[in-house]
Amino acid sequence: MKKVSILVASFAALSSLPFSVGASAQKPVGMANPASVHCGDIGGRLVIRKDKAGNEYGFCGLPNGRLCEEWALFRDNKCVGPKAAMRRK
Repeated sequence: MKKVSILVASFAALSSLPFSVGASAQKPVGMANPASVHCGDIGGRLVIRKDKAGNEYGFCGLPNGRLCEEWALFRDNKCVGPKAAMRRK
């Protein structure tokens, strides 16, 4: 009988804890991609491309017409074109 009482008390204590798995999983982060922000800061526009497998790549369309992989541009200040960026994976 003592075991049953402990089990019931433990279950009651656990069921009173606040759990909200669904609500927290659906909250947006609210933080922008720094490489995309950098693209806009230098006058570019974000361009998303997909390869044949469906993988998405982010590019920065610069005012001079060049298309550069956004993270290479952000990290290294180097323009890596779409063919080279999509081949690396």
